[in-house]
Amino acid sequence: MKLKFTLLLLTFSMSLSFAQYSWTKGELILKNGTTLTGLIKLPTVSKDLIAFNGKEKVKFKTDKKAKAQKFEETQVNQIVFRNSDTETAIFEYIPISKKRTGIFKIITKGKATLYAKNVSVNNSSGPAYMGGVNGGTPMYYMYSYADFDEFYVLRENEEIASPLITIRPSRSFRHRAKEYFADCTSVVLKLKNKDYRKEDIKEMVEAYNNCQ
Repeated sequence: MKLKFTLLLLTFSMSLSFAQYSWTKGELILKNGTTLTGLIKLPTVSKDLIAFNGKEKVKFKTDKKAKAQKFEETQVNQIVFRNSDTETAIFEYIPISKKRTGIFKIITKGKATLYAKNVSVNNSSGPAYMGGVNGGTPMYYMYSYADFDEFYVLRENEEIASPLITIRPSRSFRHRAKEYFADCTSVVLKLKNKDYRKEDIKEMVEAYNNCQ
């Protein structure tokens, strides 16, 4: 019975790990101006209590039978997935420290751009795949707060993105947001009054972008 449970748990863990990001048709736009169209696989990022595990590289192949190529942040401008003319998901590398970048989905653009991603966390039993608040797989096209674990924001004139929500225990979302959006009184007031919750992060950033 114990062996069956262990095998079931292992199978479930493996299915979660592969479900995070599978090969998906899209466009890989390189910094040299070249656009590659084919199958793209984004890396599943794993975090332990100290740091990221290695660099995030994008895999690309022209078709299912082709050999995969790897691309890193020095080569990639954007990764674009299109479900229709109105449903497009765009991913970019953004700097999250002086020495590290990460691949994030663009949630909303403006003078401050909101980025999001989901991650897994290493523990003594191996990686635990979070997949957002509901533990599901990420949605490329339709935005839902529950699909992501981490949110960063980057102004047009900034070199490093600032965390608003992270998977590791740290400063509160409200404290970070009040500090970052201190130049917009209306947003700060709503944060102080607890009108903005984590789930309202997209609405909050859009309000900031429209702040006079």
